[in-house]
Amino acid sequence: MTRLRAPYWNLVAAALLLVLGFGATSALAQGVTQASPPYRVGDNVSRPEIIHSVAPVYTELARRARVSGTVIVEAIIDEQGDIVNVRVLKGQPLGLDQAAVDAVKTWKFKPAMKEGKPVKVYYVLTVNFQVDSSSLLGPQLQRFLQANPEFAEHLRARRYTEAAAFLDRRAAERSAEPELTTARCYVLLVPGRLEEAWEVARSYRGPDPYEMLALVGSFAQARASYDTGLSPEGRAAVIEIGLQAATMALEVRREGLDATISKALLLQEKAKLTRDPAERQALEDEAAQLRQQAMELQARAREAAEPKRQP
Repeated sequence: MTRLRAPYWNLVAAALLLVLGFGATSALAQGVTQASPPYRVGDNVSRPEIIHSVAPVYTELARRARVSGTVIVEAIIDEQGDIVNVRVLKGQPLGLDQAAVDAVKTWKFKPAMKEGKPVKVYYVLTVNFQVDSSSLLGPQLQRFLQANPEFAEHLRARRYTEAAAFLDRRAAERSAEPELTTARCYVLLVPGRLEEAWEVARSYRGPDPYEMLALVGSFAQARASYDTGLSPEGRAAVIEIGLQAATMALEVRREGLDATISKALLLQEKAKLTRDPAERQALEDEAAQLRQQAMELQARAREAAEPKRQP
């Protein structure tokens, strides 16, 4: 029997390992199905169709701050029509981004199709937030509307001139009524007459001015944050009106939630216009402190509203 030399055996062993390794690798590759990446709609990929959706929950801070707008998200919708991933492309402040994401994750779709088979796709969705201003009316204004249906009808029909005339007639009878002054501020604020409303609110010398001052601060904050037509100087003027109104409101009611939220957001807007880094940081720090205070006030109010559990 001829004895093979060691180098020959080494070559044979190497060849066997190569063959066995290649075979194992091939078998492994054949046994694994690669997950297809998400497609883009178009190029023979149909759009997914929504079959179930739920409205997002408006965060209380955003609602009280009168934040309206659209959150745009990009979702991945799988072959079963479920949302498997969401990322925000265009957001809104005060928790509305997360509220939109939480809502979208529960939506159900008829999946996108490619060549007759369901496929995973990227899909852009919009979630709209629109504040109902009537839900933000304070107790003074609510009482006035209930007691004066004619005035309430003028507001519903947006007949602000007639509403103002109604208030003039009432003023001759009860000039120091806080509900009357708050109503006058509201009639001026809704069509955008912020400066006039501020003059009315700060000139008031009767009892309980908190609501009218907080109302001016809230409308000023909304205008400063979302009126894209304002010049930097105009925005700065609106911010100052809002800050003065909110500060006066908090002097009347130290833990007023609406005024606390408005002041925090107005300070944030003022910081954006401030060039000095130290001053800007101080404004941002004060705004953050007030936001934290607002969340604590909100949590406390929610806890107080919940029914007490029996031991």
